[in-house]
Amino acid sequence: MSGIPWQEQGYVKSALTAGLLCALAFTVIVYGALRYQAGLQTAVIKSDESAKVKLTSGLLTQIFDYTANDLRAISKLPTAESFSSDRTEREKDRLKQAFRVQLEQKPDYSQIRFFDKKGTELVRLDRAFGRILVTPERYLQFKGTRYYFTNTRDMPEGDVYVSPLDLNIENEKVDVPYLPMVRFGVPVFDKNGQKQGAVILNVKGQSLLDTFRLSMTDAYPAFLLNSDGYVLSGPDSIEEWGFMFGLPSAFKREYPEAWSQIEQSDSGVAETSAGLFMYETVKPLKRLDSSKSGQNYEWKAVSFVPGSSLPTSTIYTHPSVVSFYIFGLLMTLISVFYFQFSRQKRRQLRRENQQQSKRFWKISSVLGDGLIVMDKDGAVTYINPEAERILGWPSDEIVAKQGHEVFHVHEGEASSCSILDVMDTRQLYRSKDEEFRRKDDTTLPVILNAAPLSSDTGDEGVVISFQDFSETKRYQDKIHSLAYEDTLTGLPNRRVLEDRLQQAIAFSGRHDNHLGLMFLDLDHFKEVNDTYGHDAGDVLLKEIASRLTSCVRKTDTVIRMGGDEFIILLAEVSEPDNASSVAGKIIQAVGQPVTLPEGEARVGVSIGVVVATGDGVTGESLMQEADAAMYEAKRAGKNRCVIQTHRTPS
Repeated sequence: MSGIPWQEQGYVKSALTAGLLCALAFTVIVYGALRYQAGLQTAVIKSDESAKVKLTSGLLTQIFDYTANDLRAISKLPTAESFSSDRTEREKDRLKQAFRVQLEQKPDYSQIRFFDKKGTELVRLDRAFGRILVTPERYLQFKGTRYYFTNTRDMPEGDVYVSPLDLNIENEKVDVPYLPMVRFGVPVFDKNGQKQGAVILNVKGQSLLDTFRLSMTDAYPAFLLNSDGYVLSGPDSIEEWGFMFGLPSAFKREYPEAWSQIEQSDSGVAETSAGLFMYETVKPLKRLDSSKSGQNYEWKAVSFVPGSSLPTSTIYTHPSVVSFYIFGLLMTLISVFYFQFSRQKRRQLRRENQQQSKRFWKISSVLGDGLIVMDKDGAVTYINPEAERILGWPSDEIVAKQGHEVFHVHEGEASSCSILDVMDTRQLYRSKDEEFRRKDDTTLPVILNAAPLSSDTGDEGVVISFQDFSETKRYQDKIHSLAYEDTLTGLPNRRVLEDRLQQAIAFSGRHDNHLGLMFLDLDHFKEVNDTYGHDAGDVLLKEIASRLTSCVRKTDTVIRMGGDEFIILLAEVSEPDNASSVAGKIIQAVGQPVTLPEGEARVGVSIGVVVATGDGVTGESLMQEADAAMYEAKRAGKNRCVIQTHRTPS
């Protein structure tokens, strides 16, 4: 600085010092804004992916619960109990027919077998090449030493054995192509309560894995891991099923830091150098009360967001911010030097600061979140373009108006509003349960963050960033609907039946009135499928579902069990003959011709009805009796009704 006059050196030093301090402060502000934005976006990703893995975990658990209930029902069929006591060829043929019906109705079931108590196959049906095949007796095998038979044989009555998910092995070798498989087993008892063997049901594991992949979507890589960290389903099929071949876990090898956290807890978020891992423990046997029989295994559903996909606060990754940052630095330094020169330059600096303030607000205008600022009285002072788009309110129509009168749906006085409370608590408020009102008076759910806002002048307010939560909420509602409705007909499914049947039984016990349970099986439905195809069969099933609903009261429940089987719960019947009247209406309605795109079809219906009242009634006994009555109607010539009165155990 020898060439600079001494009286100017102090100015240069002070200007440089002030300039560097301002540049540092500006850098911190820009970095803080980027980091705050990245943090909000990352929090949304964590929330969305955590909800996804939790919903997926529930779906997988439900599949095991439904399958176990199916197998319990199969083992309690009259044909199974009769064959356990009297192993004649006639009873064996009846059992084969019952097994065939189960496999035809449930495409995810690949094999069902009946074993004697030593482990020899007595009846075996397989699904192969699109057909149900009965294994000839000369090919039946001894499986008394296989783990799934020995574990099932040792189960007490009522318990279900469930094998881990693995690949099917034949002749000591893994089948190729791979056939993921889960085996369910229940012991079978005769009428005297003596254990006489076991029923083993093979379920296609691929359907389970397909459900997992569909639920997790393709937004980010997803893994289904067993309790040892091996990949059952993942983005790279080469890494799957390593434990079947004695290979080390690919997931633990690639993501050791994530696995050390995932295996320690049931759910959470593992933040590692590779990225974010949102995980939830899947406990398939939780609802089966498997701990009593020693069964206990679990999986981990994991959503992986790679570090490269996460929002970042690095300036150079945002081209527009880089330009703004460089320009801002230059303007800051120039403003500092001008401030040192004269009051005129200081006034120019104030104008530059005002321009910079506008530029900061421009940052908010390109944010993906809606942004609203309100003052301490709840009046709107600023709304960014994204908020205008979401709410449908232009800025000039909403600024200066009260937020609660315009967009915030809130019960009670504004003084009790959680958003405005942040000015008193000085704490960030986050919520997924708020609703905003659009200009067209419709409401939409939002995810929001509300933070207190203050200035050097003492003015206070609140800044709200929010996102439209409608799409995510619709996705959650759709998942809930899938759990309770039949996807083809829209009728309630078996899970709804179990709940409403228990309510009807309790109501009957309290008021000593009748209730009726009807099992319906369509006659000649197979001929419709064979003649016109399965698409036509689906159209017919929808029409039959509509006719059944029109034949009963709104207080009654029509259920589709699967295939061409339906159940109707008559929650309150004034007298048993009324059930017969309803059955007659149904037979007449179902028998009317159905117009299909390919032609006209007719089907009949065989109905089994059980009417019960009073205490001592169980849902399981009613379903067994209605099922038996339905089969009696089939044997009596089809397209008719058989009514029984419930037999209360003495």
